[in-house]
Amino acid sequence: MLEMYVITHKKIEDKRIPKDRKFLLVGAWNKEDTFGYLCDNLKDNISEKNPYYCELTGLYTMWKYAEEDVISLEHYRRLFSDGKLNLFHYKIITKKKMEKLMDTYDLILPHKQCWPREKNLVTQYEHEHIKEDIKKLELVVLSKYPDYKEAWEQVMLRQNYCYPYNMFVGRKKLMDEYCSFLFDILFELEKNIDVNDGRDLYQKRVFGFLSERLFNVWICHKGDLKIKELNIATLGDKPIKDFVRRIYRKVYWKSHGFKG
Repeated sequence: MLEMYVITHKKIEDKRIPKDRKFLLVGAWNKEDTFGYLCDNLKDNISEKNPYYCELTGLYTMWKYAEEDVISLEHYRRLFSDGKLNLFHYKIITKKKMEKLMDTYDLILPHKQCWPREKNLVTQYEHEHIKEDIKKLELVVLSKYPDYKEAWEQVMLRQNYCYPYNMFVGRKKLMDEYCSFLFDILFELEKNIDVNDGRDLYQKRVFGFLSERLFNVWICHKGDLKIKELNIATLGDKPIKDFVRRIYRKVYWKSHGFKG
């Protein structure tokens, strides 16, 4: 059984989102109206960390409370796309088709995002965020999980691409394993990063940003996962913008010898 969770911080009225999704409201600890959605402030929660953890407060709730065999995480404006996206409308994949894909794959992820002007993911992070944060993450990862050294170096030092957005479809047992790893590291990292050190609201989302990279390190360390990549429909953009972005991505990957 599959449950497709859509992370949101507000009421959703976009009729393009299929009815087979389940909305999960994040940052619910200080919201008066929860719109009847599942909330991230259940008994065991990290809802108050939402300004710093982003969609991860919803992932934590999925980890602790979801009972389905397969779970997925999407965003209210980013959903997995079914097949080709034309210039005029989105094709968001249905739950039924996703279940069929999961008969074959361990994980379904967004197509890789690349930064062609950057040397690797560390320099990319340092360019867009606070450079000390990525160094602190490395220290925590290699201190608690020294066997991840090879995966860290492969993903963070030799690649300029990764699976973005913390989006996935995966078996609950597998994602439980990932969440145990992820939150163990982030809770330790919190001791070394002061989110109130003069950061703007964007840079306060540090743990959400770092987790995007960490997810890829974990995937690399696992090594034997069967992964299917899907396009993403970005509902905040016009379809033609998504179409152009997709063409660019295909040209880039083809020029670099990738089939994705």
